[in-house]
Amino acid sequence: MSYFYLFILLFITVYIALTNKHSYFKFNKNLVIAALIATSSLMLYKTFLSDGSLKLANQKQSLQIFLDGDQSIKDKKRDEINGLVQFLINKDDAEAGELYILARQMKNINEYIFSEQLYKAIYEKFGNELDGDIISEYAQVSFISNGRKFKDPVYSLLKEALSKNPNNPSALTLQGLAELEKNNQILTIELWTKALPFLSSEKEKSDLKVLIDAVKKRKNQ
Repeated sequence: MSYFYLFILLFITVYIALTNKHSYFKFNKNLVIAALIATSSLMLYKTFLSDGSLKLANQKQSLQIFLDGDQSIKDKKRDEINGLVQFLINKDDAEAGELYILARQMKNINEYIFSEQLYKAIYEKFGNELDGDIISEYAQVSFISNGRKFKDPVYSLLKEALSKNPNNPSALTLQGLAELEKNNQILTIELWTKALPFLSSEKEKSDLKVLIDAVKKRKNQ
């Protein structure tokens, strides 16, 4: 039933009830009261009952339980959450922000398969609008979810991320690791050294310096 016809039905029902119950009401006053009640009822319907809002509220609650829960809870809810993720990905009106927040949340709890699916959807739907940082995140998640192996789309994503943001430390360090696997030690050192000033914490810088020194020693052997 459309909202217009629902409004008319509510209006007529309320108006008749008011007129029959309070005959001393003036006609215009009944019209105003009936319109107000019908409008309020319609707004409540749209907010809480229409368009699957109750179902969506339950899905969001299940998602939060999954995000906050321990491994046993995650295992129990995995199929349900998979359905929700696929629903969000395939929505015609999917929003980049909505998908991105969930992709980051899944990444933060080490649910890399879900995270990769969401990043992939973001990339496919909004790729031209994405900056190098988000593309770099997608490359990282794809790398981890595929058993920490460098294969497409990781290589192409890193190339695109660095073309948009040449100083992205995540892309630089991951690209350096890829070069190390190909035994390009000099390039690895260059990439990691370039990444150092852009890392956000002193611990990250210290850890990367240790790795750089290790590669230098290995190169000189």
